Amino acid sequence: MILRKNKNIVINKNELGILSLIQEGLLGTCTHLMDENENREILKTGKFKGESFPYPLIFSPKNAKNLKIGNKIELLLNGKIVGHIDLKKKFKNDKNFSSIFRSHTCSLENNGEICISGEIEIYNSSIKTIKENFKLVKENLNAQKITALVTSLDPLHRAHERMLRWTIDKADLVVIFLVESFDNDGFDFDLKEKYLKKFIQKYLPPDRIFIFPLKNIDLFHSHLNPGLESIIAKNLGCTKLVVGQNHTGLGMFYDGNQPKTILDEFSKDYGIEVIVLPEFVFCDICRMIVSTRSCPHGSHHHLHYNSQSLKNLLRSGIIPPAVFMRKEISSMILSSIFPNRFKNLQKMYNDLFATDGILEYKKDEEFYQKLLETHQMSYIV
Repeated sequence: MILRKNKNIVINKNELGILSLIQEGLLGTCTHLMDENENREILKTGKFKGESFPYPLIFSPKNAKNLKIGNKIELLLNGKIVGHIDLKKKFKNDKNFSSIFRSHTCSLENNGEICISGEIEIYNSSIKTIKENFKLVKENLNAQKITALVTSLDPLHRAHERMLRWTIDKADLVVIFLVESFDNDGFDFDLKEKYLKKFIQKYLPPDRIFIFPLKNIDLFHSHLNPGLESIIAKNLGCTKLVVGQNHTGLGMFYDGNQPKTILDEFSKDYGIEVIVLPEFVFCDICRMIVSTRSCPHGSHHHLHYNSQSLKNLLRSGIIPPAVFMRKEISSMILSSIFPNRFKNLQKMYNDLFATDGILEYKKDEEFYQKLLETHQMSYIV
């Protein structure tokens, strides 16, 4: 393979993912890198061809000055060619605004001096494959009501489960856009996908749930712009988007005693219904998960599903009570964070818990689950 100077761009996994989303039309009707006029239209009106666009689809690689218009610019990731851009135009980058590639940060210092525009082609696109798989599932189910959730599940707790069940009850098909964790102490994406799949297989109808993994893509992980979530949901083919009222960037307000959010504008442009769910808590009087709207008891009776606090417990090696998380999920996370944590685990298991007399090797995960089951037992004198 011969790489010609000034005919290639080195990109990272995040940039590859966003370019793939653009090519597949999942970020709007525009499937190319925008030129200067299109960029100005977005910055001036916030729309492109009548559709709301929160960020212009512009790309400003570091060596753009040396790239020649008319060339096929190869995209390099870890030394391998993963696609190309047919370079049509170049223009000066207005650093007063962020682009789709820098939407997750308020810093504009990393933006290049020159933007490039043109058609994109990504080879062996994983996003394209996922999109095609979704189409098959949709056709097989003849799904008409398709509801989307965009979430990091960091970690997956009982409130997430309540939201999922509510969504499934009212849809033919549910799409879970699984996104990267925003915080540095977030769980590994593969681990999150693993415990989500296990939960779905054991507790939900798996044929009516489609996982759309957005691995190595930082575009959605901070939840700063929920408009992007309605855009990707609609362009995949979803008819509804469900978000929680505590969603970052939702910006709820009241107009004539009617609750409004910034998503109202996007729902008009894209024809997607946005449902804002109330906060779910565990009430120690109701003895069940309830919404803060429906429960008559005060907040001093509510246990809150705070993702960061649950994550802190797990990172500290403490298994959360089952009222917060299912034992299968917390056990999987702990065994991943602390592999081979216990010495003589098999002996400890046999000494503490009932067995059928047959010696079987027990994994850390099974030990945590059995420990939680024992925590739930009551002893009456």
